[in-house]
Order: sequence, then structure tokens, then C-alpha cells
Amino acid sequence: MSQVFKRQLSASVKSCARNKPLKFSDLKSIQLREPITPTHRNFDVSPDHPLWAFFGNGSNSEHAYRTSDELDTTSRAWTMPELRRKSFDDLHKLWYIILKERNVIATERRLANAIDNVGTTALSDLDAKMGLSHKRIKQVLLERQTAYERAQTLTSDINEYLANFEQRYINAAEDEIASENDKLVRLQYAVFGIQPALEDYNLESDINQKFVEGISFIAKVKLGRHLAQNPNSSVQFPLNGVVEELPFLIRSVDQAVEEVSALRESGQSVLLDKIDVFPFVRNALGKVLEEFNQQSS
Repeated sequence: MSQVFKRQLSASVKSCARNKPLKFSDLKSIQLREPITPTHRNFDVSPDHPLWAFFGNGSNSEHAYRTSDELDTTSRAWTMPELRRKSFDDLHKLWYIILKERNVIATERRLANAIDNVGTTALSDLDAKMGLSHKRIKQVLLERQTAYERAQTLTSDINEYLANFEQRYINAAEDEIASENDKLVRLQYAVFGIQPALEDYNLESDINQKFVEGISFIAKVKLGRHLAQNPNSSVQFPLNGVVEELPFLIRSVDQAVEEVSALRESGQSVLLDKIDVFPFVRNALGKVLEEFNQQSS
């Protein structure tokens, strides 16, 4: 761009600039409103605003923090056996639900100290319970990870381990069986990929040969313990394939024994061909899951 053209642009800008003084109307005739005192009451906040999540009672909160009377002081931390029965998705959700509540409590403690300088013992106690639940969730996940890694690296020892576990389970005392059942839940996932909760099954991808082998193992150890305690039971070994083994995965032992006995008496207990096993398991678990969802709703 030439210097001449630049000078012309500069001159045109100056010529277009305002060169007349501004004129105002009579300022004395302007009526000013009373000043509005800044307050939160001048603003309407949507009850769906996401920041309400940082208040203990959501959009119904009347104060910046809750008193001890408004807190659930009778609650307790989640126990390890309870958490071990949860799926990975449930543990993930539970972790963030607790984390969100701990953030709320931390906010309330900070506000209580800043505004009123009051005691926050109740808030601290509740946060300690939630912190303990967080630690236990991490411990459960560590147990599963350890069990999974062992199952993957010690393939040659799995059969020996399963045989030893079967004997421990069958011979466990009454006060030990709850612990053995927890171990069985972890084992069935680590070795066979069977989720702890029925609603977490993916019927298309989870049902495979390992899954079916897991059903057989679970039925074997549970029926073995039942027969050790009830030698004259109406159901004896061997079980007739997956048709008779599946009830021990989805029912209690007593219910499974009754179901197998009814199948045998009605002639419905059949040994399936290999090609029919996966469809049968998917169909049976699908029906049980549908019943579970109907009961939940």
C-alpha cells in the first residue's frame, strides 16, 4: 500500500469524526429511582441449578450449612462384605456419590467456621464414616485386581486352587460359611468372569465357555456342601449338565435343590447339546433378570 493511499485513509477518518459538541436535555427533569440494596432476594434462582448440589438439602436448603439435628448421625460406613457383593459399576457410582456428599460436608464445615465459628463435630464424624467407606471401596477393588492378576498368571495352578477351595467350602463351619461365600463371589469373577450381581450380566458378551464352567463349579461346591450336611437329600450327584447346574447360580441352595428335584420328576431335565448351551443360559438368565426388574419396579 502506497504512502499516499495511507495518508488519504488517515485524512478521511479525521473528516468523519464528530466535531460538534454533544447536547443533553434538561438534567434536572430526569427522575432517578431509589437505589436497590444488593441482596440475594433480588435474584430468582432456578431450583434445577446445578450449584444446589453443593447444599445439603438441595434447592430446599434454608441455611448455608446443616446443623447436627439435620444430619443422619445414626448411619454407618459400608462394610467390606457389603461392598464385595457390588459390581464394578455399582462401586464406581457409590464412590462418586460419597465423594459428592463429602464435598458438601467440606463446604458446610468451611462456611460454619467462617460465619458463626460454631462446632462442626457432627459434620466431621459423618465425613469420617464416608472416608472409611472410600477406603474400603479401594480395598475391595484392590482385592479384585489381585485375584484377577493371580488368575491370569497362575493358570497352571488354577485347578489345584479350585480343588482346595472346594474342600474348604464343603467342610467350612457354620460361622465360616459367610466368609467362604464372599470368597466364592470373588473367585467366580476372577476365574470365570461371572459378575457378583445378576443385573450386571451382559447376556451377549458374558456368556462363554468360561462362564459355563463357572456355573458347573458353583453348582458342584454348593451341592457338595448341601450333601455333606444332608446325605439323604433328594438330589444327588451327578447333575445333568447346565439345566440342573444353573439354579445353583441364581437361587439359594435349598431353592435350587427343590427346582432340580422338580425337573427330574417332570422329565424336563435333559442333557443339552453343546450348540444349545449358550442360548439356553442366555434365555434362562434373561427371564430371571426380567422378573428381577419387575419386582424392583
